[in-house]
Amino acid sequence: MLNCAAHMIIAIEDPKQLVQVGLEFMVTELSVCRADAGFATPTHQHYTPITEFRNQATSPPSITGLELPNQHAAMQDVWQASSPIVINDVSSHDTLNELKEIFLNAGCKSMLLQQLTWEEDPIGIACIDYTVESHIWSDDEINFMHTFCSTFLGPLAGISNYWFNPKLHNMFSKPSESELIAIRLAAKGLTYKQIASKLNKSTRTIENQFRNARNRLSARNQTDLVKKCEHWL
Repeated sequence: MLNCAAHMIIAIEDPKQLVQVGLEFMVTELSVCRADAGFATPTHQHYTPITEFRNQATSPPSITGLELPNQHAAMQDVWQASSPIVINDVSSHDTLNELKEIFLNAGCKSMLLQQLTWEEDPIGIACIDYTVESHIWSDDEINFMHTFCSTFLGPLAGISNYWFNPKLHNMFSKPSESELIAIRLAAKGLTYKQIASKLNKSTRTIENQFRNARNRLSARNQTDLVKKCEHWL
């Protein structure tokens, strides 16, 4: 695992390549058919894997570009869980509902889905699956994915995005320009009422802007929000 982390660090200037190194490691170590990952947050309307690694011995179909409704309850379960979501049999998994057909059409028989985080913030999802037949995931496999994704894949992907692909990083984390204007004023110590007056907006509008910005960046409070926006202010 440390050797894989070292190879990911070598590829850190390319977030997609870095993630692909990690996916290849999981496929090789667990002998699964396919691994994929994508960048997003719980508030996005859609989730799309941006890269994958496929085990050529099992010839799985490509899943890159598959669009999933991110607000679906099954997807939100992944975002809210600290450990992998276990799906031993896609065809009989009740909570998938309409997602079941999407996954089955992509060849998914059994899946492990893990939220990727960086500095406690959600930045994406990683998935490994079997496409030839269903599989009962063992505790060792589940713990392996959780340890690798939470210790190495998520943090290194987050750092890579932040430093070397600001466009992709900003795509899912940067507040809107109007929100940033309000946050800049809050950083100077102004209250919501004062910000509303200065920007000629209602206090309710300002409150909504801060709420949206906190959700986008998973900020715990206003102080945390200002801190996470320092590089944009």
